[in-house]
Amino acid sequence: MRPLPSLMAIVTLTTVVACRSRVHDVSDAFRWQQELPAGSVLHLRTSTGKIEVAPTSGSTARVSGSKRWAGRKDPIHFAWTRNGNDVYLCAMTGSGGNCSASYRPGRGEGHSFLDIFSLFKRRPTQVEASLTVELPPDVMVEARAMNGDVSIHGARAGVAVHTLNGSIEIDGAAGPIEAHNVNGGIDVRVDSLGPNDAVALETVNGGVSVSLPPSALGEVELATVNGSVQTDFPLTATGQVSSRRIRGRIGNSSREIRLKTVNGEIELRKNSTQDGEPSATGSGGSRP
Repeated sequence: MRPLPSLMAIVTLTTVVACRSRVHDVSDAFRWQQELPAGSVLHLRTSTGKIEVAPTSGSTARVSGSKRWAGRKDPIHFAWTRNGNDVYLCAMTGSGGNCSASYRPGRGEGHSFLDIFSLFKRRPTQVEASLTVELPPDVMVEARAMNGDVSIHGARAGVAVHTLNGSIEIDGAAGPIEAHNVNGGIDVRVDSLGPNDAVALETVNGGVSVSLPPSALGEVELATVNGSVQTDFPLTATGQVSSRRIRGRIGNSSREIRLKTVNGEIELRKNSTQDGEPSATGSGGSRP
């Protein structure tokens, strides 16, 4: 008969397992602030976690970081660099990587190209690093996340977002708007556009919805493979028109307005009119 493990061995093993599975949650892990001149670009990076941006007055940008992980060793560190008017702030996992223009979340951090397919998405890990930002009105924001939602409110100098798994929400924005996703929807409301400010929104699995000022003009492309397209704007057709694809023009402008998905609905909406009354969309706008 094999001897039973001693009580001390059992206690030791239990302690080791508990230490390895202990979850650490640090809400105030990182703080950064600097004054940024008009025309600056704030680049935000995280592998797994949320990015949340809200407007602030003045010219000082502020970023705070939180982190959460399981185990004894903290795998997360925050870093930043500045190159002229470009500032890079990164929440990084592992020991490698340089927070700069060449850094891409997930590269060299244990992620695989299979993460782009919903069938191969990994189970949520217990490593999470999130960024919360106060953004001055004249600073553009460019954000990249591997796994996590991105929420940007009141960015007035332009927005560019890239994420792999998570939703993208942009509200109260002005300037050129670009958003690319793989697994998740895109929901955008634009308050104003300059003469050359394009809108380009694209995902694979998820719907795309954008609300533009009623006066918006441009060359429009709306396309989905599995879904339908809807618009509040009167379009002059310049190409293919069907329930899943529209190519057309609003007025006379070379601005590009491009909304695309593979699996999901496409919606091009009008913002509320200046007197505060909602635009007349009926039961869902016009459906070609």
